Amino acid sequence: MTATDYHIKHEKDGFFVSLDSVEVNNSRIVNGYVFPLVLQVSASDITNKKVITSLISEISSNGTFTDLLANHGAVLLRGFNDNSGETFSKYITAIESSRGRTPFEQIGLAGKRHKWAENVFTANEGPPNTRFYQHNEYARYFHFPSNIHFFSHKATKNGGGGSPIAHSGEFYQRIFQEIPEFIYELANRKLISVQVYPSRTTQSSTTKGNEFYWEDEDSFGQDIDFENDSLALKKQKAERQITRLTNDFLWNEDGSLTIKQHLPAFRTHPITGNTVFFNGICGRFGTSKDNNALEPPYVGKNGGLYLPSTYDDGTPIPLKYLEVVLRISREIEFLHKWEEGDILLIDNYQVSHGREPWTVGDQRIVLVSMWDDLKGFKPKEYIPTRS
Repeated sequence: MTATDYHIKHEKDGFFVSLDSVEVNNSRIVNGYVFPLVLQVSASDITNKKVITSLISEISSNGTFTDLLANHGAVLLRGFNDNSGETFSKYITAIESSRGRTPFEQIGLAGKRHKWAENVFTANEGPPNTRFYQHNEYARYFHFPSNIHFFSHKATKNGGGGSPIAHSGEFYQRIFQEIPEFIYELANRKLISVQVYPSRTTQSSTTKGNEFYWEDEDSFGQDIDFENDSLALKKQKAERQITRLTNDFLWNEDGSLTIKQHLPAFRTHPITGNTVFFNGICGRFGTSKDNNALEPPYVGKNGGLYLPSTYDDGTPIPLKYLEVVLRISREIEFLHKWEEGDILLIDNYQVSHGREPWTVGDQRIVLVSMWDDLKGFKPKEYIPTRS
């Protein structure tokens, strides 16, 4: 299948919206489908947001975007000629609500992010000189969105700041080809995800350099009255949210919080049935490596704590395997270079994402919208068997 196979046109009362596939450099073919699929948007009047929203909603209601995302994993919509976050909110809400999706409830957020518009947030606001490596959103927990969609409000003027994406099915296949013994090891021993959240109340420094705290609203502070609640009451309220994710957690002496999730490394996509590499070990290892924190006590050059990726029994995963995983992730990435107004739709179950650095002082604002399929099936654990 090539990128020229789609001409999706919807017309009502003499007004049309058209989505036409176009070729892009460096796209990949995964499981017979182009990755990512790029659709050029046109309309009778591209400035008529109200009618476009209505027609996009109707296109989505017949399953078009669900099918495209299941087949291709990522779909870029380009040509709206509008970089407003409020417009993105209208379009993405129309697409997702019309196919029965619900806004994702964020619990345990581990990055700096702010609400921008309805169902729209800023992407991780970490420093521009920091690279984020491939990860599926919230894959370190059992609570994760089915979709995460990105939007360019401001694109860099001097290059950089692109969003590399990778197909998690191809990721699994490549790792299995090169180091099958690691696949079997991961299947048998599984993973544990450990996250330490410092406290705003006690000003704990357990994770100096990180910008998220357990009291924050999208972490575990949804019910906390920060100014009036005692520390004990804050912890009590936080635990109501923590136990929605895991019962394996610990309050540390400095007031920080350590939580652990016991996770599979691979899953089966609920629609395609394909195996996907769905976890956070690549992103964690890449960040630890960049910060020279691969050896105990795992403190980086910026003073932050970068806990290693480990098997479920706490044994560190051998670096030789993680190096291969990181290399493969870079080899299969498609680097999306943003144009303002781009909407990048992603099936979080089968596509991971990252972020490349950009020049300090240049402006880059990418917004995100996360959605959940509460009525559908979640990707199940996959355990490979030796032939």
